Amino acid sequence: MHQSPPGRKFRQARIIGVNLAVIAVVLAAAAMTPRDGQALVLVAPWSEPGRVLEVIAEAGGSIMNGTGTPYAAIAYSSEPYFTYRLFSSGAVLVLDGSLAFLCRSTPQ
Repeated sequence: MHQSPPGRKFRQARIIGVNLAVIAVVLAAAAMTPRDGQALVLVAPWSEPGRVLEVIAEAGGSIMNGTGTPYAAIAYSSEPYFTYRLFSSGAVLVLDGSLAFLCRSTPQ
């Protein structure tokens, strides 16, 4: 019987783990990408109050709703590349608008 070296099995397990992690990241990114022009926009929590509104306005979007936190809001734009423009104007993170429940600080 041929026995494989113990280091080889560890390397194979590590390669499989890395591949599964990459797949999970890609699927999560696809699920969180803004659709239908609606986006959850977040700026740095230490930003000045109202900074998220400035970012959305500068990107050419409109405010749809607040989130209960001063650094996040739900925005809308039917123009193409809205997500890119949000990042260019200072957004730290842009997610699909349906994920706004993640920013609620009080139970609904």
